[in-house]
Amino acid sequence: MGENSGSTTDTRQPFRSPTRTPRLMLRAPGTRGGTVDGAWWPWTTNLTTELHDLISAVTPRLGPTVRVGFEWNATSLAQRRIDGGDDDIGIHGPAGDQPPDVMRLYGTHDTALALRVIPPDATPREADEQMRLAAGRPASPDASDPP
Repeated sequence: MGENSGSTTDTRQPFRSPTRTPRLMLRAPGTRGGTVDGAWWPWTTNLTTELHDLISAVTPRLGPTVRVGFEWNATSLAQRRIDGGDDDIGIHGPAGDQPPDVMRLYGTHDTALALRVIPPDATPREADEQMRLAAGRPASPDASDPP
């Protein structure tokens, strides 16, 4: 990601420019509840193409990401990598106890985030409801309105 300018700061992450804003909702810092820390609603089924932007978005909370574990679909599994220059991030399958719809991201200082991955074809209303539930946030005001 460019030459080191003499700074001791790790300049590999966050990445310079997201290509697309990730649809992400996290629990408030310091809160814990449930089995996940929030949710991510990707734009496509090829999650590896969106990891760069997701990692950039969670870096303030997680720190530099070193490893990502998930039950990859066939397209993403075939790629098994993310953008060039990101080779320092390990892409792995899920841990034995990891649900198939949860992605775990691991940082350099024993930090970790577990994100429920919402299917990209979910309706905005479904996605909002699932994301709020995963992030421990109240339902949106119009969620109780009849469809």
